[in-house]
Amino acid sequence: RTGTAGQTFTILDEQNKLVTDASLWLAGHEYQPNKEGAITVPFSTAPGRQPIVIQRGDFACLDHFNHEGEGYALAAGIYVDREALLTRKKAQVVVRPGLYLNGTPVTLKLLEEVKLLITSTDLDGVPTSQDIPNFTLFEDRESVHEFNVPARLVSISFTLRAKVKNLSAGGQKVDLAASDSFALNEIDKTEKV
Repeated sequence: RTGTAGQTFTILDEQNKLVTDASLWLAGHEYQPNKEGAITVPFSTAPGRQPIVIQRGDFACLDHFNHEGEGYALAAGIYVDREALLTRKKAQVVVRPGLYLNGTPVTLKLLEEVKLLITSTDLDGVPTSQDIPNFTLFEDRESVHEFNVPARLVSISFTLRAKVKNLSAGGQKVDLAASDSFALNEIDKTEKV
């Protein structure tokens, strides 16, 4: 299975019982189990199918697995009530984020430098941006931010930006983003009432 530190292996014997004293060899390196018997192999910088040797005492067997790279993706459900987007009034945007590591959901605590960017465009095509630094995210509920609705608004977009450390690349920070946009007041561009 995929975890935040790498790919975790659980070794079972011929009776499907957990083995806590087996080791795993990959590319000339031996990986030992933790107290629960799980063996964690760090992510690869050159992903692909790799041969492994699982060893317990004097017994060993050859197998293969798909060694994955460390690929993060940020997703976010962003909602704003269009009926609340009234000129020079306050409205709320609701953000429900999700962080994925190779398609597996992981904790949002891995995110650093989280910010929300609000970009609005008026009838003349002039954009205005507002940056909300240190935007707080929650594992169990949505994050809500209140903002002022600008005059003559025709579109508004919300972008959630964050960084995450890529451990397999020496701890470099990777930029992640998720966004959504909403168009409104389209009739104001015409002569119709």
